[in-house]
Amino acid sequence: MKFPDLRIQLTPERKRNLITLAVGLAISWTLASLMACATSTKTSGTTPLYQQLGGVTAITQISDRTLDRVSSDPRTHRTFANIKMKALKESVAAYVCKVADGPCAYEGETMRNSHADLGITGAEFDLMVEILREEINRANAPTGAKNELLKRLAPTRREIVKNS
Repeated sequence: MKFPDLRIQLTPERKRNLITLAVGLAISWTLASLMACATSTKTSGTTPLYQQLGGVTAITQISDRTLDRVSSDPRTHRTFANIKMKALKESVAAYVCKVADGPCAYEGETMRNSHADLGITGAEFDLMVEILREEINRANAPTGAKNELLKRLAPTRREIVKNS
């Protein structure tokens, strides 16, 4: 039996959906990492969380490094195939910035919609969180700010993970 050429053409809408999905995945993994934090330290009530994390520039660097590592890790790289990393990095940074009460606007899909067809496992999500935590530490962000961000991102796990 012969099979016809099964090439899939990516329409602009499909490409956008794939990018959104990848961004959602990255965010979900980030949230899972935050949930994994055992200690919860209150952050300062006067300084916005995004500033405690180092501002928009630091959040962008943390997000970029996290995505660079996760997209090249053999345990998680499958979900980043055919993804425009520049657009994904911008979207993830905007999402994290928004979650941290920063001045950024996130215009992507919901986490559920962006990850719906990726089959993200709990282990993949947990690895993303682990790497995010390491990158936040590398940026020398205060422990309380790190834990608060992870706490805020944690609820995305249930929207992203489809396979335990």
